[in-house]
Amino acid sequence: MKGIYATALTELLVESGIPVVDASPQLKARFGDSVSSRGVALVTVKDKEDRRGVVVIGKKDLAQRVLEVLKTALALSPIVVMPGELYATYVCRALGGTLVELPGGQVGYFEEGAKEGELVVAHVVSFREGRPVLRRGAAVVGVYARLVEGGAHGVSEHIRGPQRATLLSLAESFGLKGWGVRWRSSARWADPSVLSEELRSLGDLAERVRERVRELNRPEKVTEGEILALVPLALDDKRRLDGIRARRVPTLPYHHLAKACGEKYSALVDALERFPDRRSEAELADKVLELLESEIAGGRLRVVHETPIGKSIELRGEATVVGRKPLVIELRRRISGGGVYDGLGVAKEEGDTAVSLIALGSYVLPHAYFSADGVLKGLYVNVNTPIEPCPPDAVWYVDAFVDVVWSDKDGVRIVDLDELRNSKAFSEQAVYKLEVIAHKVAEMLKHEENNARNDPLSFMKKMALGINFFTAPQTPSLERGTGWVASLSS
Repeated sequence: MKGIYATALTELLVESGIPVVDASPQLKARFGDSVSSRGVALVTVKDKEDRRGVVVIGKKDLAQRVLEVLKTALALSPIVVMPGELYATYVCRALGGTLVELPGGQVGYFEEGAKEGELVVAHVVSFREGRPVLRRGAAVVGVYARLVEGGAHGVSEHIRGPQRATLLSLAESFGLKGWGVRWRSSARWADPSVLSEELRSLGDLAERVRERVRELNRPEKVTEGEILALVPLALDDKRRLDGIRARRVPTLPYHHLAKACGEKYSALVDALERFPDRRSEAELADKVLELLESEIAGGRLRVVHETPIGKSIELRGEATVVGRKPLVIELRRRISGGGVYDGLGVAKEEGDTAVSLIALGSYVLPHAYFSADGVLKGLYVNVNTPIEPCPPDAVWYVDAFVDVVWSDKDGVRIVDLDELRNSKAFSEQAVYKLEVIAHKVAEMLKHEENNARNDPLSFMKKMALGINFFTAPQTPSLERGTGWVASLSS
């Protein structure tokens, strides 16, 4: 367990009866005998690179247990299990270029070219835009080591000092011709005899794999790998984690949001938590948000639109701050001609302008499209997890698939609702909540169509603030027919 969410997530896992091992000294001090500083981690939970969520990697059965705990506790955050298994070996059929077919018709990327129709043996090394990326050669995965066909010997970066040389020497001594040994971080705790026994076992398995792939004439999975899942954490769930962390250690409101914004804010939160004052939680929350807001001013701004599969799309434009508490920004972009606006079916023309109304904490991001002479061409309202600040020059959210659009020609329509309903990323509770939000947006557009047409920016601001984490009358509820969701329809 590593990263800014470690204490809160350890609390969840310990409560659920899942052993936490290889704990840091800090976690050991906070949890005592509930966790172990040694042991072999069969699943690793760590921060995503942007710190706005976590990555879960590990053996299938235990990884699925961990993900179930997260899904139950963090209901609005999507959980995306990557297709294919990391370091699993597949026989693939080349489709031409860099594409290959895996079992079940799944398509992946091959790091090198192959002749169309050729069968290749490859293992998964990463994922790109929701598809596995494969490298030539087989791989077999153990608890302490991984063998990779054609690879070089190596040692985890978490193992330092003389032990690195000892492990490399052990790998060389086995003479595993044609296979490279990659020692995993778990090897630092194991007895040399245990490591030797695993190398013998993996070497035998590797030879059986070589024999097996010679027999296959179609795409098939040959060896097991590890699950890799992405969990971008919605603001609702970051706040839930604040409360869970507070069971073990003093925790400021919006602790995890501030930590995700970088070292400057992380250090400030640490200092405030070491020297708590007598202010109320509401006052402290206001102060944290005020600090994060103050760093974002006018000028160039990036809107980081993350899809549930982990792909990020950035919108860039000129920003003007039009409100505070919560932060409200008007973003203007010039549109190049050609094609049509998604969902609207209206032509993009040279000189068009897009104006977006960004409200911190909003579950929606409305965009208005204008012609070169200022005529409104349509409105497009993106439904998403609450918009978060990324000081000093960006905001971030996770897209929820569904959108609401309006044009003079076609009126109000909800688009891509089936994509949300059929998504395996969001929980049933989250799908319900996001669908309610989409219907509320459509209802507002229908009831105030004239206002939306005649003064779109004022209408967009009203909408963004009305469906907002920070301005809702209470903490958003995911329960059907109760709490904040119900209030949207009242």
